[in-house]
Amino acid sequence: MLEKSVNFKTIGLILRRQTHLKKEYETVKNAFASFGAEVILEENSAKTIGLDGLCMQKLCAICDLLISLGGDGTLLWTARESFRFQIPILGIYAGRLGYLTVLKIDEIDHFTAKLYKGEYEINKRAMFDVTLKKGSKETKSVAFNEVVFSRAKVASMATIEAYANGEHFNSYFGDGVLLSTPNGSTAYNLSCGGPIVLPQTQAMILTPICPHSLTQRSIVLFNEYEITLKSKDNTVVIIDGQDVYNMHEFDSVSVKYAKEGVKLIGKVEQSDFNLLKEKLSWGHK
Repeated sequence: MLEKSVNFKTIGLILRRQTHLKKEYETVKNAFASFGAEVILEENSAKTIGLDGLCMQKLCAICDLLISLGGDGTLLWTARESFRFQIPILGIYAGRLGYLTVLKIDEIDHFTAKLYKGEYEINKRAMFDVTLKKGSKETKSVAFNEVVFSRAKVASMATIEAYANGEHFNSYFGDGVLLSTPNGSTAYNLSCGGPIVLPQTQAMILTPICPHSLTQRSIVLFNEYEITLKSKDNTVVIIDGQDVYNMHEFDSVSVKYAKEGVKLIGKVEQSDFNLLKEKLSWGHK
């Protein structure tokens, strides 16, 4: 949707870890300073360039906008850590592929001028609520891209039981399964042969990973399902490639749509199909 009101006075900046991005930080800082806005670094990002910053919780409490400067991994971390604050996020590309981060660093001056004219979009992206259960005890998390159920050892296979709203519907035997949001459909899901699903689609994608059966294929599910996965084998649960849990410590993992999504700031002129053409080289001769 096209925004009409502008109130971005305090900007939180998160930098990709293990990378020196001081020059890029200065570029972003100067671009926003020209519109009277203050840019504050997240504390671990600040350390990479020898400066001071605030912890993520304090940063989110005072910011009107967050900027993720790096690759998709940086944006994933930013989205998950700031989720409960519901702050818009602008992803700036400084990685290799950057499907989620649609803005290049050399576009920042041009885009910032548009931002303060209200010429931008806020795209609501789906998030998963993830609950790992052990008896009456629950461990909560959120996922922006996917929840992966994977065998823990290369030499073994895993049997994973899948339930939809409590009803058993499949047994997967192979390397594992992954449950993806539409955002994550172009990530691990795509590598595993799953479908590309446009971000506005209200759906969950369940894709087997190297299944030991030709009949096992991806399935696109309505977003009102709660999917529960169980396994008694040596398996792990990986959330957005960042959090890892051993299934020996849990009875089940349940995944459902979160009530709120993540707000990503984008270009007005950037359609989903243009993005696919740019990032996946569709239609290139």
